[in-house]
Amino acid sequence: MFAYATGWLGWSRSEALDAPFPDIQLALDGKVDFLAATTPGARRRTRRKPKDVAELKERARAVFGLKRAEQGMGAG
Repeated sequence: MFAYATGWLGWSRSEALDAPFPDIQLALDGKVDFLAATTPGARRRTRRKPKDVAELKERARAVFGLKRAEQGMGAG
């Protein structure tokens, strides 16, 4: 995420290190929307809202690279 913040978004090193991942992701989404809106012939991608909390949690896991806990696997 640091590379995206400093490269694509042009943030300073300290801004990138202080920003939480969701903020960087939202800024990247905004940048993509801006570029699509200002580039002739470009298409905006459409985003579908999650239909329930489970889908929202699954998307969050995918964004942060988290795996779902396996059934039957304890911490002991």
